[in-house]
Parts: sequence; C-alpha cells; structure tokens
Amino acid sequence: MKTQQTGPAYRDSRAVARVGRADRGTVLVVVLWVLVALSLLALSFSVAVRTEVNASRNTVDQKRSYYFARAGIEYAIYKVLESQSAFFQSQQQLEGQIGQQPVGPLNFVNLQLADGGADVEIIDETGKINLNLAPPHLIYNLLITIGVQPGDADIITDSIEDWRDPDDLNRANGAESEYYQSLNPPYFAKNGPFDVPEELLLVRGVTPEIYYGKKALSDTGERIEYYGLQNYLTTFSSIARININAAPAAVLAAIPGLDYDVANQIVAMRQQEPLMDIGQVMERIPGIPTEAANYLSAMRSQVYTLVSSGKLHNSEVISRVRAVVRMQNAGPQLYTVLYWNESNLEM
Repeated sequence: MKTQQTGPAYRDSRAVARVGRADRGTVLVVVLWVLVALSLLALSFSVAVRTEVNASRNTVDQKRSYYFARAGIEYAIYKVLESQSAFFQSQQQLEGQIGQQPVGPLNFVNLQLADGGADVEIIDETGKINLNLAPPHLIYNLLITIGVQPGDADIITDSIEDWRDPDDLNRANGAESEYYQSLNPPYFAKNGPFDVPEELLLVRGVTPEIYYGKKALSDTGERIEYYGLQNYLTTFSSIARININAAPAAVLAAIPGLDYDVANQIVAMRQQEPLMDIGQVMERIPGIPTEAANYLSAMRSQVYTLVSSGKLHNSEVISRVRAVVRMQNAGPQLYTVLYWNESNLEM
C-alpha cells in the first residue's frame, strides 16, 4: 500500500516545483520580448537599408537624367540650326513663287536614348516683351491680361520703371533704394537695365507666384495657369518689336488695340502657315488698328530658350535644364550660350 507523503519536507518540494515553473514562465516571457525587440531591430535595419538603396538609386537616376537633359539641349541646338538653314534655303528657293511658304519655326524636339531621353521645348525669345525696351503701358497691359489685379499692376509697372531708370526718384506707385533698404535683407535698386528676367523677383510687388505662375482649376474644372511673367518677358532679345509668329496669346492680347479674341485668331492663322508680314494679318482680321503694327514684327529669331526635361524609362526622376542660346549663321562658333539654369525650379 502506497503511503501519502506529508509534512514540511513534502510541502517544501511542492513549493520548489511551483517556483521552478514560475521561473520558466518568466524566462519564456523575457525570451519573447527579446525576440520582439530583435524583430523590430531587424525591421528597422531593413527599412534603413531600403531607404539607403532607394536614395542611392535616386542619386544615380538624378545624375543620369541630368545628362540626358544636357544632351537634349545640345540636340535641340543642332535641330534649331538645321531648321534655320532649311528656312533660309526655302526662302531663296521660293523667292518670287506666289503662294509658297518657307519652313515654319521649330517648337519642340524629342531625343530618344537607350534608357531614356529628353523632351525639349523651344521658345522664341522675340515672341516675348523686352523688359528693358518695352513702354510701361505695354507692361501694365500684360500684367492685367495675365490676371494681376489693377492696383498690383500699377505698383509692379512703376517699380519696374524705377528699377531700370538711372535716377533715385520714385514714381507714384514705384520704389527706389529707400524702399529696398527697409527690407530684410536690404539691397539697392538697380538703376540700370535688367540682366536676366529673374531680377524681377527683386522688384517691389513681384512675388514668386506672379513670376513663376500658378496652376488652378477654373469654374468649369479646367486646369488653367495664372501669371507666369517668365513666359512673357525677356532681356535676351535685342529688338523692341514682338515676333508675331512666336508671341503667346497673352503677349499679343497686351498690345494696344488687340484683345484675346484677335490674339487667338492670329495664333490659329500662324499654325496653318508662318506669317510673312504684318500686312497679312491686317488684311485677314478686319478692325485691327494700324498703330498695333508698330509693336509687331515677322522677323525670324536668332535667340531661343531651350527647356530640356531629361528622364529615364523606369524612373520618376526628372532633371531640367533651361538655357538661352543665340544662333549665329556665320563664323567658327555657330551659337553662344547666354543663360544657363539647372535649379529645377518652375521653368
């Protein structure tokens, strides 16, 4: 017959057994927490490695797309020179042939490479208003046309005049060094011609939004762009008149005697064939005042802005280069770079 153990020794052994099981449970919990901590550490390390790999890949893609953009600039220069040569040859061949038209201007080129390429917009600088030569009423009209409020347009117009004139006398709504010295950081008015259009950002009243433009939705849900003075003003063209074959509708609409309706008609006409002279427009669109012709020209341009966007096929990284070049038909150097910008800002 089996006897049941009793007494202090038996009770102590059961207590030891319970303590042993409790210790094993505690160790299990500690091990589980250690495993959780190690898992989180491994996950964090994995995320960090993935981030570094993506950053390295983006750096490589950025560099490659940048060189694609630069290649796009060189390719566009070649195509513009080729287009100009074809234009002058066609002019000679078609001279005296009624009803014939020369080669039209080049507005866009695409460069395809093995792993990507570049899209290049070609903008004729003579289609813009010359910031140093334009009369103030033309600048004011442009500001109103692109949506700047009349009060702000008065300030910007007078301030542009004060910036480019040689004296320190304020116009009614303008600003000279006294105003700019009160800013933080302070600076002086130029009292001279604008070197580059970006100088407008230093002029009273011109905000980055007005200079670079902003995108929004119209009441009908259509995407539209407001402002954007960089698209309409230039310092690189050496002529005061505006090229009717290259001017955006907003620039044409700013000319006294014209409006958006007439501007859109002119744009539609030149899309069919290049306009050879201003009289051609006056004949086809009745009601245009003769003084409007004083602001316009059909002269072929020699100065272009090239905006090249380089991109890879399997990457979202895009690099942009903006250059202004002057073409030369003779001499050892066929073109001169007047301006170069790689900042990737709104271009």
